[in-house]
Amino acid sequence: MLAFALSLSGSTAEAQTCQLCESVPSAAKVPLRPLAVSIDATLDFSTAVHTNRGAGSITIDARTGRRQLIGLVSLGGPALVGTVTITGEPFARVVVDMPASILLNSNLGAVADVTQIRSDLPPHPMIGQDGRLVFTFGGRLTVRDEAAGDFRGRIPITADYE
Repeated sequence: MLAFALSLSGSTAEAQTCQLCESVPSAAKVPLRPLAVSIDATLDFSTAVHTNRGAGSITIDARTGRRQLIGLVSLGGPALVGTVTITGEPFARVVVDMPASILLNSNLGAVADVTQIRSDLPPHPMIGQDGRLVFTFGGRLTVRDEAAGDFRGRIPITADYE
């Protein structure tokens, strides 16, 4: 039996000072709020079991939350996209960084990988007028050689002003 869940780590980033802006009078300088990244929901592939001896995978689409299983059968429970909120200066553009893949370890010593980690962010994300940017992300979990256990890992997500 396989159980899949991910723990996510968020981080904060502060805007860097523009050296070209040093000539601007201090009254005209507007400090940007520090950015904060919070994980609202973790990416959860649910619980599944192998249907054969080969590799199996579960893919969760970042935009729709749709789950697709290949070589695995769901044993129930919800599969969820990860949800992140970034707070900062309203209308500021940000750069969000997250890895394309990570390794997971199970409580039984097995290893699996999550690849194709993607978000539903637009090409140049911007914080909304309320000072928040909310996005979801998904990926593909692949388990090989009948690996079993409760798999866990971290997806580091960082943000900075553009």
